[in-house]
Amino acid sequence: MSRLIILSNRCEPYTGSSDDMLFHTLSEISRQHAALWFGWNGNVSARKRKEPYRQIKSEGVGKVSWDLSPNEYDNFYQGYIHNVLWPVFHNRPDLTAYKREYFITWKNYNNDVKNRVSPFITHDDVIWVHDYHLLPVAKMLQEDSHRNKIGFFLHQPFPPGDVLRSVPEHDWLFQSLLHYDCIGFQSSGDINNFISYALRHYRAGQISKDAIKVNGRIIKVCVLPCGIDKNTEFQNQQEIQNVRHYHRQIIISNDIVNEISGVDCRLNAMKKFLALYPQYLRDVSLLQISDPSGEYPASTGDMSSRLERLCGEINGQYGDLSWYPVNYIHNNQCSRAMIFALYNKARVAMFTPLSEGMSLGAKEFILAQNKEDPGVLLLSEFTGAAEMLTEALMINPYDAHETSEALHSALTMPLHERKRRHSQLLNKVNRYDCHWWATEFLAFLRAEAERPQRTVFRTSHHGTYAPHNLY
Repeated sequence: MSRLIILSNRCEPYTGSSDDMLFHTLSEISRQHAALWFGWNGNVSARKRKEPYRQIKSEGVGKVSWDLSPNEYDNFYQGYIHNVLWPVFHNRPDLTAYKREYFITWKNYNNDVKNRVSPFITHDDVIWVHDYHLLPVAKMLQEDSHRNKIGFFLHQPFPPGDVLRSVPEHDWLFQSLLHYDCIGFQSSGDINNFISYALRHYRAGQISKDAIKVNGRIIKVCVLPCGIDKNTEFQNQQEIQNVRHYHRQIIISNDIVNEISGVDCRLNAMKKFLALYPQYLRDVSLLQISDPSGEYPASTGDMSSRLERLCGEINGQYGDLSWYPVNYIHNNQCSRAMIFALYNKARVAMFTPLSEGMSLGAKEFILAQNKEDPGVLLLSEFTGAAEMLTEALMINPYDAHETSEALHSALTMPLHERKRRHSQLLNKVNRYDCHWWATEFLAFLRAEAERPQRTVFRTSHHGTYAPHNLY
């Protein structure tokens, strides 16, 4: 049986944070498949020359991790990733701040990662690369004569072609992507953007239901939305007791502060909601949790101060001595157990980013809810999870009036309707968990390209993907 090698941006969690859901998902998969996991350890070397990598075993998972040098942190991580690729892949090229040295450092960093991984690779290993941080690794490994099966999964949205072309190195990026044997996406919208771009600019030779042929290579493509571990222990009785006597109805939201998360749109919707439905004054509070440990300084900017001013305006206009309509918690004091307890207590959860790939927090909310008296999920139609979680109330986060109306519908929804929606959502989250996701992707990667595959999506006669009735 071939060994699994996982490459991701990080293989150790953020310091002081317990809410990195993708890290928990990859940890569980690494344990399940006895994988060897490569990635940054989160540290920045105090010296210009960083220390060599270290090999450890943590919670049953073999890891190879390393520091970033100050130059890599500034130009690769904060520079090319968060000033260039992050805004472009989230359809906001107006937020980019490009420098040529960003790309050069990112490319050199990936070459260093290739050099660290190469000595560990045996001929029958299967390699799984996650996200654009390490996108060129397949190309670099193949240039070093490695012929292993290597797959790539994009946890972010894949942008429309004209947005991707705003990156000066767009051709080099896409050519690097074409070196993978299999590419996985979160939604049919993402895979449509990828295929359309390949057809338009790279003369893809053929498209079957699960593959394209370009530059003489067959590349398998699939839509497999990332899941979470359904066996996570969500019920912490002590924390549940701590929040049980909170005497307001909770509307909860949990995301980091940036220009894409839509927190400002959410606060504007809350302000509109209180203006339209004054009967909820002193009865409902929006609990906005934002852990700064996962924030990117380059993409946060003055957003935090803008949110604080907006919260002050809303609380000043509607609050009193005993009640604030918005509780904005911008620290890392909420433990993972506390967040699950708040999910359990909440009447409504709002996961309404302006653009996002996974929304794993929405799935955690579903698992944490009481089946006999569940809350309601409000979900942005611009997140990859919207294609699966169709029983949520879908909203356009830019439209404050629509969001406020959805909030009212959620708070007044009858119990039988809440239970029906939650039951269907829970079935999907349980069925399509992280183990299903990893098993399906790796089976797809290991299989021969010409072999018919059981895929979760089918293609139309135009060569683009359309949702199948999986969900």
